[in-house]
Amino acid sequence: MSHKPLQRAALTALMCLAANQAMACGEVMYRMGGALHYRAFITKHPAQILLYSGSGAHQAGNDIEAFHQNLERAGHKVTVIQSPEALAGAVAAHPYDVIIAYASDVPTINARLEHAMHEPSLIPVLTPGSDERSLREHYPLALQEDANLNQFLKTIEETMRSRGT
Repeated sequence: MSHKPLQRAALTALMCLAANQAMACGEVMYRMGGALHYRAFITKHPAQILLYSGSGAHQAGNDIEAFHQNLERAGHKVTVIQSPEALAGAVAAHPYDVIIAYASDVPTINARLEHAMHEPSLIPVLTPGSDERSLREHYPLALQEDANLNQFLKTIEETMRSRGT
């Protein structure tokens, strides 16, 4: 009978050790879930977005298709336009909430917005050769070319919230 207190003590120690390991495992799962949640951003304010892939995008050589897919995964409706003529037709036919384009393409876009059903918010992408000060005065939503997807999603979300949609 002297073994029972020793067995109870050993069993209690094993249970405590197992409980301690379970908490650590749960903590890792919690942290991993938080990271997954952060990466799987779904918008609360879906936008109709026009990506203008004009001359500025071709000069920069960025992957517009991957950016397009990531915006759609976040819950936005995205249309990609590549020429000034297609841009004019698109803004005349459909009410876009946001237009994203390289800063060098802003004059082309402004010339076509006179045919827009309603004025979309313009998010210029600033490149090393662009006049950043002037563009930021006119377009406070402007982002640097090296901005990550989360910065674009945050800017779009804030734009949509400020528009009341």
